[in-house]
Amino acid sequence: MRIIIVSMFTALLLNACGGENSSSASSSPATSAAFKSWTPLPRQTIDADTRKARLRLLNDDGTDTSTVKVWWYGVSSFVVAAGGHLFLLDAWEIVGAHSNYVPITRDDLVALKPEAIFIGHGHFDHAADAGYIASRTGAALIAGDSVCDTARKASTSAENAIAFPCLKLGLEGDNPAGTVFTARVFADMAPVTIVKHTHSEADPTSLLEGELPLVYVPELLPFVLNLNADLAETIKFLMSLPDDGGIGQPDGGSWLYHFRVGNFSWLWHDSTGAMPEQDPIAQAIRSAISTLPDCVDVQIGAIVGFGMLTSGYRDALSYIEAAKPKLFIPNHHDAWAPVIGGGAGSYEAQWTNSLKALTDAPEQDYLRDPEDYLKVRSFAVNDARWASGCR
Repeated sequence: MRIIIVSMFTALLLNACGGENSSSASSSPATSAAFKSWTPLPRQTIDADTRKARLRLLNDDGTDTSTVKVWWYGVSSFVVAAGGHLFLLDAWEIVGAHSNYVPITRDDLVALKPEAIFIGHGHFDHAADAGYIASRTGAALIAGDSVCDTARKASTSAENAIAFPCLKLGLEGDNPAGTVFTARVFADMAPVTIVKHTHSEADPTSLLEGELPLVYVPELLPFVLNLNADLAETIKFLMSLPDDGGIGQPDGGSWLYHFRVGNFSWLWHDSTGAMPEQDPIAQAIRSAISTLPDCVDVQIGAIVGFGMLTSGYRDALSYIEAAKPKLFIPNHHDAWAPVIGGGAGSYEAQWTNSLKALTDAPEQDYLRDPEDYLKVRSFAVNDARWASGCR
């Protein structure tokens, strides 16, 4: 039976996790002091234990400067090796409804000794393990103020906790959507461009304009085959919900990151805000993405969000139209929670057809769960393909 995603459970989540309100944002950036006081991270020398852990988990020690390598580990979380550094995009081990679905744990992530953790927004499925990992590795946290504060609060209970720096991007209400920041996070890498955008949200007015809810058949087999029988793990999952950034709590702002190494650049975002054509907030986000200082060679973007309740894939496609990547890689589409995390197979055909319908559509590398978890994607930074100019 085909299931429309506007279920009672999903609607409750929608009401609890609504997108941030950017219309009341302050006109002056509140993050300028944090940016001025930030000290770029130097290159680190990894020890033997860290090298061993990286080779065991990734089959790579993360120090090669000639390639950018990306490993997906669930929802919108990625391990990245770039410019001789290893860092995380989002930080959450999938727990709760099932177990051992992703072949890596948060303790494994600690063993990798990431140098930094970039958080797209602070909801639990993106940031719940940020404090755990940072307080055990000293990894720098790049995130909204409330996400950093929550991570530091969580770290106080950790035995032998390590202090970690935070590059605070502002409070949720600071800076209007479309604000662009530049930060040299690593001393020996190009600056990272950071765009304030909005969390996904339903747009009921789009129904009046002919848009339709997305219809899909969620995959339930992953939850049956990986049934969670660990009460402690379920409790850990439930305890993450009330924290700042959990369901019904502020997301700390939504942030999009654009990185460059050599000729290669990539854009990553773990949510896609509502993008009505004439909406001024959507126009500001679209303008910021389309005028990034460098080309977007690869875009790693969320294709699943609350906007699907009313507008299908409109929002995700709008981000792609603005970025004009040469290659698109989807995220946030795996079976991380029953029904609302449908699994990659649930969306693939409809999404791929929608992407191909775009004018000058990019190529696609469609991630599938669980087979693509921790399967490396490797990009030679000086490949002629990336030096050929923007699309």
